[in-house]
Amino acid sequence: MRHVRSLIIGLACLTVLFGSAMAQQDSDVVGKVTRIEKAAVALQDAIPRPLAIGSGIQLGDIISTGKGARLEFEMNDGSKVQLGERSKFVVLEFIVNNNGGNAVMRMIEGAFAVSSGKLMQLADASMTVKTESATIGIRGTTFWGGMIDGTFEVALLAGKSIYVETKAGRVDIDKIGEGSRIVSANEAPSKPAQWPAGKLERAKATVKFSN
Repeated sequence: MRHVRSLIIGLACLTVLFGSAMAQQDSDVVGKVTRIEKAAVALQDAIPRPLAIGSGIQLGDIISTGKGARLEFEMNDGSKVQLGERSKFVVLEFIVNNNGGNAVMRMIEGAFAVSSGKLMQLADASMTVKTESATIGIRGTTFWGGMIDGTFEVALLAGKSIYVETKAGRVDIDKIGEGSRIVSANEAPSKPAQWPAGKLERAKATVKFSN
């Protein structure tokens, strides 16, 4: 009888511990995969896990796509991120409250597009994407970023505006189809200029799904 009682207590303790762990894990989930082509994984604490439609995206995940791959995930506020092939992307912070919140993401390599959701409709809210050389601030919009014509560039695809900032300066892009070139962290972004239609299409193609 004593052995049975000890077993029950032990199982109860494990249930509490497992439940706490699951609650902690759930609290770190900031979005889920909505579309995927070919292979993509998320790396957390040096442990990779394959991604599929419906997979959760957690804070700190290094989301990595393979050759020819495309991945889209939707964050809890409805913001969407699309990644092209051989891209690496991380959600560093995601907080939403009644008045506003803050989202910080980092693009490590590759091409991406971001469409902001409900967070940027709040009065006191901030959403940024950090790259190796610049910070991109999002203001209720859709934009693209990545290497094109040998340089890292960003372009406004829809919505209000974005800003691009380095250690040496900042530019605001508020006209759809305009883009800016970022050569390095120590050089100001180029003055926004309208991209030719062909260049815009080439940029969009890097994150476009085949169907």
